[in-house]
Amino acid sequence: MREEFTSKLRERLKEVRKEKKMTQQELAEKAGLHLTYVGHLELGKYHPTVFVMWKIAKALGVSVNELTNL
Repeated sequence: MREEFTSKLRERLKEVRKEKKMTQQELAEKAGLHLTYVGHLELGKYHPTVFVMWKIAKALGVSVNELTNL
């Protein structure tokens, strides 16, 4: 179940980022995260905390609910 969630989350994260016409670098800077970390999230290598999800959602201008609406 965790792998399924991670897979869907990484797809959704990339989808929303591209909808907002942001690069991984721009998202990382706005969210206060390292570029490598954002890349690994999109690859499904990391499992973000709720706080990290909040930072990403804020940087993308969406709610955490919108970002995790899987």
